[in-house]
Amino acid sequence: MNWKITFQAAATYIGAIMGAGFASGQEIQQFFVNFGRWGFLGIILSAALFSVLGWIMLDLQSKWRVNSYSDFFKKLIGEKWGSRVDFFISILLLVGLIAMLSGSGALFNQYVGLSSWIGVLLTIGVIILALWFKGEGVLWINTVLIPLKFIFCLGIAVLAIFYGLQGDGEGVVSTTTNPLIKNWMISSILYVSFNLTFALVVFASLGKEIQKPGANRGAVFGGMLLGLFAGVIGGALISFPEVKTFEIPMVAVAGKLGEWPAFFYVLVLWFAMITAAVGNAFSLVTRIVNKNKVNDHVVTLLLLLLVFPLAGVKFSVIVKVLYPLLAYMGLILLPIIFSKWIKQKN
Repeated sequence: MNWKITFQAAATYIGAIMGAGFASGQEIQQFFVNFGRWGFLGIILSAALFSVLGWIMLDLQSKWRVNSYSDFFKKLIGEKWGSRVDFFISILLLVGLIAMLSGSGALFNQYVGLSSWIGVLLTIGVIILALWFKGEGVLWINTVLIPLKFIFCLGIAVLAIFYGLQGDGEGVVSTTTNPLIKNWMISSILYVSFNLTFALVVFASLGKEIQKPGANRGAVFGGMLLGLFAGVIGGALISFPEVKTFEIPMVAVAGKLGEWPAFFYVLVLWFAMITAAVGNAFSLVTRIVNKNKVNDHVVTLLLLLLVFPLAGVKFSVIVKVLYPLLAYMGLILLPIIFSKWIKQKN
């Protein structure tokens, strides 16, 4: 087995999904913790779906030899509809990139006391560095940052569970106020559907860099680790039910453990924003380069110059609009992905 590509695939999968919403605890609170103990069954279900669908995505991409998410969708649903979905996802990726830059600026301003534009510029600098080395750079930025995110996130969440004021899980309201999410099972499927789109476009954009023996296993491991992440964060949030009203609940949890845990968790959030931003930017640049046959370095610089002044858009507003759209679009794609894979096998 090629353990290098297995590890890189797992790290890239986690990096595409474990963005600011995941590491902040907001996604875990909304989609799982709000259902109390049932939410942990939802986490197990979502981890299983991430593992299975990750394997299927990479298996299809390897057979089709696609080099962009545009190619993947055209193979999946045909030329006509593939082009329409391609345009829609490009817009969503652009909005997601802006959201990550905006969130980075907010972190530096709120928790470090520096101008938000310094945070935006530093994040852009990391994105340029990663994309300068193309697909290999994306794989390595995830290979370096994902383990750091894992250590900080898991460590602080475990400490929070250990020292939590309540550990029985009864302090959290077991119903959700979102009328679009009626129960824990629907919630977990919706969670997978919108997150899977981001992972799909990143894997497809990596092309031959990820189409190697061992990558499928990496997707399975990545799905399992995402379940572990979500479970530990969920346990930490249940231990401190009073933080569920915070916009970034896990920073509030870390703050209860002391100033240093809070600082390191802010660092985790920034890493999460970087990996998500790198994935979005790389997918967009790859799409533009493949379609127009232009220099990728020039496209990277122009894209980041375009989004820089838009980084002041409020992160929470973008997330409220973006996530439902991705979730319901993903619900349409999930059965299509399964059926295509079964047909390929037959």
